[in-house]
Amino acid sequence: MKISIKITAFLLAVLILAVPVFGEMGRGMMDGDLMRGKAKDMMTRGSEMRISQGMIGMGFMHSQGSNYGNFVTFSVDNTTGAVMNYGILGITVFDSIKVAGFNYKDSKTMGALTRISDKDDSVVIQLHDNPAAVINIRTKAATTITFYLADGVSASKEDNIVKIEDGNMTAFIVSTNTTSINIAGGEVRIESSGGNAVFRAVPVNMPMDGMHQKFMGEMVRNRAGAEVSIGLSNKYSIVNYSENMNLMVRSMERDRIRIRVNSTDPAGKFIMMNLENCSMMWSQGQKIGLYLDNIPMRQVMTTEELYGAKESSFWLTMTGENRMQAMMYIANFSEREVDIVIEDEPATTPTSAETPGKPPVPTQATPGFEIAIGLLGAGIAYKLGRRN
Repeated sequence: MKISIKITAFLLAVLILAVPVFGEMGRGMMDGDLMRGKAKDMMTRGSEMRISQGMIGMGFMHSQGSNYGNFVTFSVDNTTGAVMNYGILGITVFDSIKVAGFNYKDSKTMGALTRISDKDDSVVIQLHDNPAAVINIRTKAATTITFYLADGVSASKEDNIVKIEDGNMTAFIVSTNTTSINIAGGEVRIESSGGNAVFRAVPVNMPMDGMHQKFMGEMVRNRAGAEVSIGLSNKYSIVNYSENMNLMVRSMERDRIRIRVNSTDPAGKFIMMNLENCSMMWSQGQKIGLYLDNIPMRQVMTTEELYGAKESSFWLTMTGENRMQAMMYIANFSEREVDIVIEDEPATTPTSAETPGKPPVPTQATPGFEIAIGLLGAGIAYKLGRRN
């Protein structure tokens, strides 16, 4: 009995440490006055279920039509295929998300991804349990996608990007091949001739400096390649924003992560990375270096510099000693290899991505690891092409 109590207490402590928070709100996100609606109940119930099963980090637990993730919770209507009571960390964002004419086939969950499809695969909805709470919706024919906002959530439009806000959360929706976007009566209605729509929240514990809205704009311009999130227990989520790109994690160590990325489109692409200080272990005084094909990448100090870069470059921000977000611009593609390395000594920032430097020590991939993650990435690739 005593052992059982100790195990339960340990798992609860781990969960509390693992729960992410928005902005500077601290662990108050789990307070009842900030969590609301059905998402609050689902997050509480899901947390209890995950503790009982020893589940930590990204990944959905599926039970009776509902999905309980570390970041995201929702239910699926198995008649209409609608996403119901979609919430992020206990805050209900959408009462429902519906695609007109959806002929529900099934809903499948694999790790941090849930895929909802219709009977002829003309519509696919993919929901990701990651810090950006990404939702991808692909439609092959003309249809209407409607996001029904929860109480307290507002929407506005700027340059064909829809901004979703409440007091504790900011997110964006972009779409391609869109004939119209209308916001009225608590609804965001997207009329599409057949294309893709992406919902993406500002990742937890990251500063809001405008970079995320610009990143959504790059999706519409087909310059956003992929996003990878790595957290507790080496759990991961990979989202491909371009069907031409494939990204896989080859190996993870305490001081180095190696990623292989390739694209059949040689044009430059942006890659977003969200890392928690558990997949890699860094401490005060250390810094992160990025290498492209064993050559130090040029680091820029502002996101404006990155978005205007002509050569391969990266930008990063570290929130205390807990989380890091980096974005790379890789100027041209074939098959490229990226190393994220913890460096003990301050490194001189090269003036060019092609400036020779001391390459990181090669690491061996964990057997079977590359294949497992590669399969996940291959199954979630969507292309956000240019607007008509």
